[in-house]
Amino acid sequence: MVEQPSPPQLEAAFLALRAVLPTGQPRPPKQFFALEDLERAFRALKQPLAIAKERGGLLNPWALASLGQNEVRNAAALAGLWMAEFGGATSLRFAAGYLSTAFPDGDWLMELGKGYRVATEVCPLGEAADRVDLVIETSRYLIGIEVKIRAGLGRNQLERYSSAISRRAELQKLNPRVVLLAPFRTKLSAVSSTSWADVSRAARAAAGEKVAERTFVQHLIASFGEHARVL
Repeated sequence: MVEQPSPPQLEAAFLALRAVLPTGQPRPPKQFFALEDLERAFRALKQPLAIAKERGGLLNPWALASLGQNEVRNAAALAGLWMAEFGGATSLRFAAGYLSTAFPDGDWLMELGKGYRVATEVCPLGEAADRVDLVIETSRYLIGIEVKIRAGLGRNQLERYSSAISRRAELQKLNPRVVLLAPFRTKLSAVSSTSWADVSRAARAAAGEKVAERTFVQHLIASFGEHARVL
């Protein structure tokens, strides 16, 4: 029978091991920077940071608005940015850019240039169950846009909306179009699928590439494009 070591013997063994084992984790090498180099770097950053603050480039205003991933709030913001009454030609280009992605067969700059309206939470036939998130009405088209971010579609939701938009368009003698704006696609051939990345691209194109030359409206639209990019 093998004799078990006693507690004093175990203690002596562990003390002997401690003398030869590493006592701690290796420390990372220290970084040394010349104080003058740091001061020079901060001085160089001072003016660009001040300019960025003046232009509102350090914080996305839509983050301050707490839109988050709320579908109703994002749809309302998008509708406002698309309204010509808000941003004139820039808003028109934004809406036209998005519609050109959804329906590449049309000249949406020309179509919207004839006049258009944007509305939210529209019941095309007065039925509360068929409330469409966004509706754009032009001289020839009635376009319903269903907005999704985190939620999925209800049972036959797009079919119902498509039917309601078609009947409303028929009464107004307009051409019906239905779009799904979501992080997923629909298999319905009568409904066009778009993504929030499409909104982001349209916003950037409408705002212009040269940040320094953007107007306040263009800055807001570009900022929404950045916000939409991660929805």
